Amino acid sequence: MASPKTVWYLSVLLVFCSSLEKQDCLETPNVTSEESPTDGSQVPSGEKREVTATLIEKVGEVELDVYNIPLEDIHYLKFHVKSVTYPILISSVLIVTDINITTECSSDPSGFRCRCEDQYSWSCDQCSSDGSCGEIVDGKTCGCLNNYPSDGKFCQPITNLTACPSPTTTAEPSTTYGEILEIELDMTDISATLIDVLRASVSGLTYPVLISNVLSVTEVNFTTACYPNNTCRCEDQYGWSCDQCLSYGSCDNITDDSCGCIKAIPSYGPFCQPITNLMACTTPSPTPALPAEEKTENTLNLQFSMAITFDSNFNDENNAMFKDIDQTIKVIYKRNMRGFISAKLNRLKSGSVIADFTVITTIVDNVEIAKAKADIVSTLGEKYNIRFTCLNNTIFGSGQVNEIVVADCKLDEVGQKTAICQENGHFSVRENNCVLKEIENLFFLSQALVGTGLPVFLERLRNSTFNLLDRIVASPATISTIVNILKNVANVSRSTPINKPLMKNFLETAGVLTSKGAKASWDVLNTNLNKTESSAFLGTVETISNFLTDDFFDIETSRIILNKTTVNNSINNLFNLNSSVLIDIPASEASFNSITIITFDSLDNVLPARNSSSLNNSVNTINGKVVLVKVNGTVKNVTFRFDVLNKTQANHQCVFWNFNLFDGLGGWDDKGCELQSEKNDTVTCHCNHLTSFSILMSPSIPAVLRDALELITYIGVGISMGCLVVCLIIEMLVWNAVTGNNTSYMRHVSIVNIAVSLLIANIWFIIGAAISENEKKDLAACSTATFFIHFFYLALFFWMLVSGLLLLYRTVMVFSHMSKPAMLAISFSLGYGAPLIIAVITIAVTAPGKQYIRDNDGVCWLNWKDSNALLAFVIPALTIVVINLLILIVVLFKMLRRGVRDVTQPDERNVLVVIARCLAILTPFFGTTWGLGVGTMTTPNNRGIHIVFAIFNSLQGLFILVFGTLLDKKIREALTRRSQVSSNRKKTTSAATSSSGGLGFFRIRRRNVFNVSAAPTSSPTGAS
Repeated sequence: MASPKTVWYLSVLLVFCSSLEKQDCLETPNVTSEESPTDGSQVPSGEKREVTATLIEKVGEVELDVYNIPLEDIHYLKFHVKSVTYPILISSVLIVTDINITTECSSDPSGFRCRCEDQYSWSCDQCSSDGSCGEIVDGKTCGCLNNYPSDGKFCQPITNLTACPSPTTTAEPSTTYGEILEIELDMTDISATLIDVLRASVSGLTYPVLISNVLSVTEVNFTTACYPNNTCRCEDQYGWSCDQCLSYGSCDNITDDSCGCIKAIPSYGPFCQPITNLMACTTPSPTPALPAEEKTENTLNLQFSMAITFDSNFNDENNAMFKDIDQTIKVIYKRNMRGFISAKLNRLKSGSVIADFTVITTIVDNVEIAKAKADIVSTLGEKYNIRFTCLNNTIFGSGQVNEIVVADCKLDEVGQKTAICQENGHFSVRENNCVLKEIENLFFLSQALVGTGLPVFLERLRNSTFNLLDRIVASPATISTIVNILKNVANVSRSTPINKPLMKNFLETAGVLTSKGAKASWDVLNTNLNKTESSAFLGTVETISNFLTDDFFDIETSRIILNKTTVNNSINNLFNLNSSVLIDIPASEASFNSITIITFDSLDNVLPARNSSSLNNSVNTINGKVVLVKVNGTVKNVTFRFDVLNKTQANHQCVFWNFNLFDGLGGWDDKGCELQSEKNDTVTCHCNHLTSFSILMSPSIPAVLRDALELITYIGVGISMGCLVVCLIIEMLVWNAVTGNNTSYMRHVSIVNIAVSLLIANIWFIIGAAISENEKKDLAACSTATFFIHFFYLALFFWMLVSGLLLLYRTVMVFSHMSKPAMLAISFSLGYGAPLIIAVITIAVTAPGKQYIRDNDGVCWLNWKDSNALLAFVIPALTIVVINLLILIVVLFKMLRRGVRDVTQPDERNVLVVIARCLAILTPFFGTTWGLGVGTMTTPNNRGIHIVFAIFNSLQGLFILVFGTLLDKKIREALTRRSQVSSNRKKTTSAATSSSGGLGFFRIRRRNVFNVSAAPTSSPTGAS
């Protein structure tokens, strides 16, 4: 059996022979001639004889594209071409007498090169016109060109090459040529004194200065000096042309034909010229327009901000500021943009002052736009207070707040990036359309792909994705392009059966897109509901699996496993896939003879967990491997057993990927599938159809409890808020009556702030719940709600700590008297200052990494899974609970040892007892509540903990009202007195109203006496 290399070599020969046929090598003419007999007799004139055909030699050139051929096969070809025995008979009229390899063109690190083989060379003309990359030998040949031959001729035998004709020269008298050179010197670090010395030395030279026997310098003059403030001034007797003065802006008075100073360093064009050579600007006379290539005009709507106070008069086109900005924009953008057509200031608007302007150009170059923007700030910045907030970003350059900047991608990428400048001085990327050029080239090739090109193409695609893996998985745009490439490959497979090598390359390429590193990019793609890349990716694999060859094979890559096997129609068929998925098809259902099963190890990185009930379902997660099953028949009874990935979770759902959900966007659906069992970390599903299957996992709260818990929470929060409002009203009514001393005053300050903190926290809780229920959660709003919930819940606990410290202070330090202002300052600093510091540090540390709020269940609360941000609440809260319990132990010990009368002042005994009782009840209550909260995180499937936590958490306001307010004896007495006073006032008013008009004076006196003495009763008959 012939080796593959030999077969390949013979194929090359056939190509060569086919080429010879196309070059008319088979044209062998029938030649007739008249011959004289050797005996000298004449042949009759009418007799002619056909003679043997004449051989015609033809040299044919064949060009072979060996781009995808291994180097060893090329060397193998060269060796065998040299060792072939000639001639080779091709047909009865065509033989090959010799084959030689003459030329090899390839790319290397130094560039593109075309080199000749031994005994072959390029002609002298080609060496000169295309550029030699080697020495020209004997004045006529070279062995290497810097380019592909422009005339299409390849290397020729060196024996056929002639020397280049030497040009004939005649002796002529030598001619002197004058040339003016401009030399630019960078003198940034040279002192002005040294420059003056150099200028004087140049002026004092004696000319001409002989440089060589053919070169002399006749004169040297300083013409131009440019300074760090971006101005360029001309030396004496030199000036700028009128065009340059108008283009760059003059910094002195323009004369008729020149100026001596411009406001920029020229990026191109001459420097200052002798004033005798300058001509006045003339208005060109109109000439008939010549037909030119049509170019697309691009309109750029741009703006910049000025930190000055807006005035409506600025928009007057005759306003000096308007004219100045308009002219500057025209000059700068004309100078910086190659395709510039026009520029115009449209208007100035408030906020501070924003200049809206339009630039029309045929060439949009982001680098040129950035350069022009920098020139605007350089030219007008000091005058109109224009400043960049984002400075010198390596990609986006500089920008002002809220300015949207477009930047080009890297050199080996195509596309653009868009970012916005933020107030913190950093750019935030809004859109990244950069695609690797290699992947973009493969996409264009895939659009014209045919079946015969699949092997080479899939091999190249696989190699490219592996070599560029890290950059591919980090680029959503590149992933999207590869999905389109795979889609084109799948379309080609409809007419070209896919064998095992082709499918392996396909799956290895697809596996790169399912890697863990690609999850963030897929999240970006799946967030955009106009993109269907994830669904298209799975659909592409399903499509190509329909067109596999009849061979039975197994393919196992690092992320995807494919099994294609036969089916036994007499027994049940069990397919155990990598010990993680088991498929059971009864014999009665096996109306087919082969089955293809593709198991994805990490497709949860690609497919979103949305299901048929909600488009933006961020609650569920994929908790099993995804399995794609294809048969050449139908199945209506199949059982799957999945090993769960996250063994700490439960509440699974059997689903398949429905490509038709959400108008073709796709999602998980449970139609036709049901959960049979869930035990021993294995989920068993029964389905009546085949496609791509997996299992979904709901969040920590069991589904059967979620609705009940929401009902308990909302009712409890409503009761809690109502109780807190009542508490605050009572405190307001009795404030003067119950705050007679410093201790009671601080005790009521604490209880009021505890109530206020919890009330505001509950309000933000409701706001956060409303944000979470939206289909598209606003992350900024959710983060804001989380911040305030965190802050005010912490404030609740820190004011509890204030109450505990007050109790300890008044019990232990009996004769110490701190002033009321000092106690208030300490209390508010601790009650609100400490929570604010903790809340700010938490968001500052976790928000930049997008780990501040929970993202797995849509709830606006501190993240636990990724950053453990929830500990910033749990640790301070439970620490305060422990401190207050210790304070209670110390206070109770002192009271029991010496009695309440000995450890307190007489007028403070009741207050301290109330504080101690309040802390003794509320501290364990709050501690138990948030201890249960920790329990819901550690044992999320415990239904009892969820129920008790929901009840305790939602009724905190009721407990504050009862134990912090209503059980205080002095508050009850104050309320009683207030109600009695109100009742007596009503009775007195009634009696006064019924008195006669003649006793007005006495009526007033009696009313005043009543107000002072508070007489308990009045006469039944009124003023009798």
